Amino acid sequence: MSVRRLSALLLVLVGTLTMPELGRAAVPGEVLVTRTRVHVGDVLPDAEATTAAVDLGPSPAAGVSRVITRADIVAALQAKQIVSPPRLPDAVRVVRKVKHLGPVDIEALVRAAVASKDLGHGVTLAAVRSSRPMDVADGFTRADVDVPRAPKKAGMFSTTAIASLFVEDEVVARFPVPLDLAVSEEGASFDAPRGASVTLIVRRSFIEVRVPGVLTADGDVGDAVPVQLRPSGRVLRARLTSKDEAVALEGR
Repeated sequence: MSVRRLSALLLVLVGTLTMPELGRAAVPGEVLVTRTRVHVGDVLPDAEATTAAVDLGPSPAAGVSRVITRADIVAALQAKQIVSPPRLPDAVRVVRKVKHLGPVDIEALVRAAVASKDLGHGVTLAAVRSSRPMDVADGFTRADVDVPRAPKKAGMFSTTAIASLFVEDEVVARFPVPLDLAVSEEGASFDAPRGASVTLIVRRSFIEVRVPGVLTADGDVGDAVPVQLRPSGRVLRARLTSKDEAVALEGR
């Protein structure tokens, strides 16, 4: 091989190694977020405060990513009449940070949330039967659990509650959790049985009237129940506030 041909071949090889491949898209950088919305400050950590606060849209779900392009950033800044910084990335991949919850973590979350709830008179949480781990969006600030009402029957009651994880007031995860509730003998009876005498409180503006009545259905404190007035026989819906008092709901 001649020296001239060898030199030409070396130049081609050097060019192949040093020049970017044509037609191949640049690999975007990656950032982790924990909030429910992506802001310019997440993809441009050095941006000044006003620029950093500009919203770029919702964060992806846990385990999912979203690519934000230079055009996305420029459009969001222009909408706020903010001049774009001189150096912007071609693209940034935004990934929602994930938190792994094992069965022990899930039980702790559920028990803490249920502790602040009124499950009913004589009803307690006996067991959380969560056996599978799960990955959820990280950064949640509180948990809540919607627990079905236990029947009026003494013993164990197996049910499925719905746990919700929140960032402020936004739900970021929701999943079922099997529970066992223990219902005592006391919990198996109603606070106020059908036929019990109650005082019905009727409020209209600044006027309050108390009328004797009789429950026409079983109820617990906090329930809406029908109350039959004495002596008229008229039936009104009312909220039980104690075993012997109820506040009228109709017309409110």
